[in-house]
Amino acid sequence: MGSRNYEREQIRIAPRTKHDCGKSDHRLTRTQVELFDVLPPRPEWDRLDVPHRRLVESFINGFTALRCSISVERLPNWRHRLLAVRLEQSHDGVVLRLTGSKAKERRELAPFDRNIQHHTRLLEFLDHHPLVRGIELPGMVVRSAPPPDPSRVRPANADLPVRDTRRTYPRLGIIDGGMSSALTDWVIDRWDVLAAEDMDLSHGTFIGGLAVAGAGLNGTETCPEPDGTELVDLAIFPDQQQAFESYYAGGLPQFFDELDSAVADARARHGVRVFNMSLNILQPAVPGRYSPHAVRLDRIAEENNAVIFVPVGNIQAQDRRPEWPADPATALSNLALAQNDGLLLPAESTRNVTVAALNPPGQGSCLPYAPACYSRRGPGLRTGVKPDLAHIGGSGTPNAVLGRGLFSVLPDGTVIDGSGTSYASPLVAKTAAVLSHAIEGEVSRETLIALLVHHAKIPEPLCPKALRPVARHLLGFGMPPSAEEILETGDHSITLVFAARIQHGQQINFRFSWPASLAGPEGKCRGRAKLTLVSTPPLDARFGAEFVRININAVLQQEQKSGWKGRLDPLYLPSLRESPTVEAALIEHDLKWSPVKVFEKTFLHGVGPSSNWRLFVEYLTRAGETMPDGGVPFTAILTVSDPDAEGAVFNDMLQSLQANGIQIADIRTAARVTTRIWPTTKEDRKEVQNVG
Repeated sequence: MGSRNYEREQIRIAPRTKHDCGKSDHRLTRTQVELFDVLPPRPEWDRLDVPHRRLVESFINGFTALRCSISVERLPNWRHRLLAVRLEQSHDGVVLRLTGSKAKERRELAPFDRNIQHHTRLLEFLDHHPLVRGIELPGMVVRSAPPPDPSRVRPANADLPVRDTRRTYPRLGIIDGGMSSALTDWVIDRWDVLAAEDMDLSHGTFIGGLAVAGAGLNGTETCPEPDGTELVDLAIFPDQQQAFESYYAGGLPQFFDELDSAVADARARHGVRVFNMSLNILQPAVPGRYSPHAVRLDRIAEENNAVIFVPVGNIQAQDRRPEWPADPATALSNLALAQNDGLLLPAESTRNVTVAALNPPGQGSCLPYAPACYSRRGPGLRTGVKPDLAHIGGSGTPNAVLGRGLFSVLPDGTVIDGSGTSYASPLVAKTAAVLSHAIEGEVSRETLIALLVHHAKIPEPLCPKALRPVARHLLGFGMPPSAEEILETGDHSITLVFAARIQHGQQINFRFSWPASLAGPEGKCRGRAKLTLVSTPPLDARFGAEFVRININAVLQQEQKSGWKGRLDPLYLPSLRESPTVEAALIEHDLKWSPVKVFEKTFLHGVGPSSNWRLFVEYLTRAGETMPDGGVPFTAILTVSDPDAEGAVFNDMLQSLQANGIQIADIRTAARVTTRIWPTTKEDRKEVQNVG
């Protein structure tokens, strides 16, 4: 059997020193400059006040004073505050392209200027100018994994399923370097900008093979979804050995432009809403900075009402952690000693889903469902939890018989084993695609994400109390089950999905009675409750760690004699908590300002004096921020269940809700019946306006 040793592509940040500038083979090296403010067009300079105009003029004239040939270009679609600055060997002097034209420019650039003194003067000028907020080098695309070892490839071809054209299947977009003819039966369209000689089909084919035949090759413990997925091949990432700049002369911004066009086309032509992009930028996420790459990826997802699944990235071989031990104390010690294992850009993406890798079951050489030794960890930004979810990615330590323990196909159709966060990501994406396919109509992207997060479970190796504080940084909210398990529930539980928008000056209040089978004679309520909230608040990268501008919060409260009392705790609440809770703790543990929140609690002996409960949703804006005209979309999912799996919770609550005139529909058909999944009563409509 063959062994694919971690994902084959990453967008690598190649740090350079002054000496590197004189030896670089990359003639398109650019400096990316972030400004505090937008540079206005020259015809509008007369509208500026005197200090502001002097600031702008000194910045523009400063390039001329360097006496070098310099190209300065505003990056399109990046809120006009990012510039690409490049030293060139030409006689053009300073060339300013600040109009932000969206036209794709295929031009032959002048040779890169390797003069160290020129670079020193440029960096000194940018470093001291008050208009410049930050300076960094852009990413460069390379592969980080060797090709498969043919000596370990299975001799037999994979028995891939055959697509039945009489039925429909889930659809998934694969953003990569192309997929081979082995998957042609399942590829319904291709966005193909690459010449055949610039493609490396092995990585994309492995990912596509997991989506098409993962269960047949690996079993349902590893790949729980049924085989068969219609694929859209978004082949936009060229082979490492070919010139990336020949396709994307503008660097990463132009690559994201192509990605934007490809996603929009797949969405419009085939209704694809779920995409997998197993690519990273080899630069760690910074807790206080929402990177331009994540900004762009999030905008693409939001504009297309889509979800893009990205991996956390792989740890470099020299920094890889030991295999996860069974002893929690040893595991904590290994984590404390680990270095250079923070998640990679754009895995701090806020609108999309980031996936970490877990060990496969039945491998022998590693602890099943423990964090893979090569899988990077959070935190990402100070707001929220990263990664979001985790799934099987193959073992970092090969087994003598099973290799890496995760199987897919090579471009020629033969079976191969592999490992990497690249391969965990499409398994979660496949579940999201199956969910989207199973629900009639179109639910919001918040609902798709919330369904995955709400039903995810923390794997057994991370359940010990000592590991709970670090679990969130290793696997987020856990590993999601199959779509079938998400959409169906037993008689002992009920799950309610609320999808709406909260508007300016609004609070949303949904009242209900606790299931009769879980309520005592004196009003005490027992059982288990879990609440997940996913929202899409306004974001602004200019504010750094405070880039989330509106906090949407949901609480589950029980009626008391003197009001209402919240009954749930955050998923990762520490055992020792300060009282009163300070703002820093609310951000860290209660996930204040996070677009994704999870709360839960088990009431084994019953709580409170009343069976009257309510789900309450409210918002808080940062100083100077206003609620958008269209409000903020959100989805809240509430599950009430009997821990003993005995009570008729579903029927009890269903009858109670219907008796109160609340309109309910199965989520699989609710999106067709109404544009929002939202139970309402006459009393609720007095408190809530414009909620479907």
